[in-house]
Amino acid sequence: MTPVDIEVLMRRAQLRLSPEQIQQVTRGWRFIEPMLVRVRGHNRDRMSEPAHVFRADAYLAESANREGS
Repeated sequence: MTPVDIEVLMRRAQLRLSPEQIQQVTRGWRFIEPMLVRVRGHNRDRMSEPAHVFRADAYLAESANREGS
């Protein structure tokens, strides 16, 4: 991914980063990209990772159970 690609992604995410911060993200990408290849292997997309799924109903039910105990 090029610095321009990263800058476009940051703008789409509505992140306002300084040029120095964009450079830091660009330099760090060389560590992130191989990790993504390993995690997303075997035809998995980002939604296959349970940590990326948040269900408010499950959280609220668990929270209510703790308060009721």
